[in-house]
Amino acid sequence: MPVTTITSKSQFDELIKTTRFVAVQASASWCGPCKAISPLFVKHSEALGIENTYAFAKFDTDDVPDLSFELGVRSLPTFYFFENGDKIDRNVTGANPGALEKVIKEIAEKAKGTAVSN
Repeated sequence: MPVTTITSKSQFDELIKTTRFVAVQASASWCGPCKAISPLFVKHSEALGIENTYAFAKFDTDDVPDLSFELGVRSLPTFYFFENGDKIDRNVTGANPGALEKVIKEIAEKAKGTAVSN
């Protein structure tokens, strides 16, 4: 599945309301580490995304400042994970491929289990 680009807080709110699991990348166009890890995030989305069950999204903190404020973004990139509309306590901060892959795959396993029963 492709990574969805979030352009408004209302679009984000709708995504986490309608999709059971969501991985979100907070980044900025000027952020070097964001550019470095983004291809890995896209790769995981293509390999592990499940339509209507596990979505991957990104937003530019400069373009959607109200979402950045709501999520409490303090450094870039930061990855947030949601289950049933609630942020889970598994953020990944910085361009840390190993940590990012670990959390994404853990959530993918949960999503696979629920996708079968949906």
